[in-house]
Amino acid sequence: MAVINVDFKKLEKLCGYNEKKIIDCLTNIGMPVEPGEEGGLVVEVTPNRPDLFCVEGMARAVRSYYGKTVPEYNAKKSEYVLSVSPKTAKVRPAICAAVVKGLEIDEELLLDLMQMQEKLHDTIGRKRKKIAVGIHDLDKISGKMEYVVASDEKFVPLELNEEMDVWDVLKKHPKGIGFAHLVEKEAVVIMDEEGVISFPPIINSERTRVTTDTKNILIDSTGTSMGSVEKAVNIIATALADRGGEVYVVKIGDKNYPDFSYSKMKINLKEANRVLGLDLSEKEAADALKRMGIGVENGFALVSPYRADIISFTDILEDIAIGYGYEKLEPTLPKISTVGSGNDADEPIHDALTGMGFMETKNYVLTNMKKLEATGRGVDALGIKNSASEEFTYLRTSLIPGILSCFSTNKMKGLPQLYYELGEIYKKDEYKTLCFGLMNEGVSITDLQPYLQTLMRELGKDVVLKESEDSCFIKGRCAKILLGNREVGVIGSVHPKVLQKFGLEHAVVLCEVKETGLI
Repeated sequence: MAVINVDFKKLEKLCGYNEKKIIDCLTNIGMPVEPGEEGGLVVEVTPNRPDLFCVEGMARAVRSYYGKTVPEYNAKKSEYVLSVSPKTAKVRPAICAAVVKGLEIDEELLLDLMQMQEKLHDTIGRKRKKIAVGIHDLDKISGKMEYVVASDEKFVPLELNEEMDVWDVLKKHPKGIGFAHLVEKEAVVIMDEEGVISFPPIINSERTRVTTDTKNILIDSTGTSMGSVEKAVNIIATALADRGGEVYVVKIGDKNYPDFSYSKMKINLKEANRVLGLDLSEKEAADALKRMGIGVENGFALVSPYRADIISFTDILEDIAIGYGYEKLEPTLPKISTVGSGNDADEPIHDALTGMGFMETKNYVLTNMKKLEATGRGVDALGIKNSASEEFTYLRTSLIPGILSCFSTNKMKGLPQLYYELGEIYKKDEYKTLCFGLMNEGVSITDLQPYLQTLMRELGKDVVLKESEDSCFIKGRCAKILLGNREVGVIGSVHPKVLQKFGLEHAVVLCEVKETGLI
């Protein structure tokens, strides 16, 4: 998931709906929402919807969800040309660009632009390998532009005042050092008549830095996938058009970019109804798609130019389901010839906890350092070398962050809430672990202790509690669990600072047992 910080007042103004409507919409289309700092919102956006990495895209989605027409975008003719050297095809072959004029750029818009740019890099950009985006002050660009293989050109990279060639940048600039692995024997640059304006996928030139004085910008995107670089430019250009900018084309080769034309995809209504177990009419399916911002014409879905996630009819089918409403789908047993069974060794744990009213949850084994550190569980965490999402960068060292996230996701579902998870955690080795918790008004460690005692009695174990300290829990309301002389777990009332980091407003008590011989 990509975590997007949104100015709520700005989103409310752009879409024209109140807080409840906005949160209901984003939640229903699969984007969980949490309160952020200073009246903002924190939205978890799935990487397959990069058009929602900005407040403009979210506002557009909310408007279409409630029946308002999705705007059509046009790029005006211009004389802008970006020539491409054939030699770049062997280094970084794909390039796309657009010009947007007449912008009023303030500090908030600058921050939004940087956030959108970095989220595109980290998700569909595969950490800049597949695509990288550059945004420049157009008025600082002189004459013709060209995309070429670098030789000995020098330029001043962003955040510095010293001239360097591209190889010096890779050795001395923080961005160059961090992304040097993406540049092999040859490098590419975008140049104007004064010199280098961009060294993709590493850094832009300080000369074309965008500031609050900038009125007109050039967007470039380079990478290994032409379709992806086109969508990245479309996403940014349409977002800026929603801010009042006028989009102009840039000629690259024999084509003009951005291309805002709609793609068409045949709707197989019979297949959609079969997969979803529904009996939708053509109008009902069309209405569901329109809620997702997809038009329908003569049996074809009209896919907007910024929707990078629509690749096949399966994606259209998914949007029909979301637009119709997952909550309206009635669950049915699949028609299969075999029936699964549980792990017999774990059945006593499941039977005991479900019998006491707990609901089982299954979280991802991947998490991120922010959640681990929020609960004091970041020590000895194993990182993922090439993670495709900033949400999943480490293997979990505890089940506690997952349970707290589960409470956070369901915090509007009423109280009390009781969840448990039985699964693996990872440090130097793999461990099987049990975590269960309770969220309710004024709940304390003494409310969870009877559940632990009942569980241990069912397992035939005799444990004792001894006062302890843990940064995840309130001092004096935490105890370690001892089985004989061995420490096998912890139980306690979660600290208010931890609750705040997970967006929780009610008290939570948790117990985690980590001992293979016990569970």
